[in-house]
Amino acid sequence: MSGIGYMLYDLIRQNWVFLLALGLLAGAWLLLRTPADDLSMDAFQQEIRGGQPVVVEFFSNT
Repeated sequence: MSGIGYMLYDLIRQNWVFLLALGLLAGAWLLLRTPADDLSMDAFQQEIRGGQPVVVEFFSNT
């Protein structure tokens, strides 16, 4: 193993708890996030007039 390999091994060995927590947080975010829907205006009108309750959320990133 080269010098860089030993350094990487030591880094992982010393920080395995932090890396595990970081991996669990990233996995939870990927599992629990809600993907955005790209609806056209016509599809949006059909959704809200379909006879079923609909939650509409407006978000501005400015």
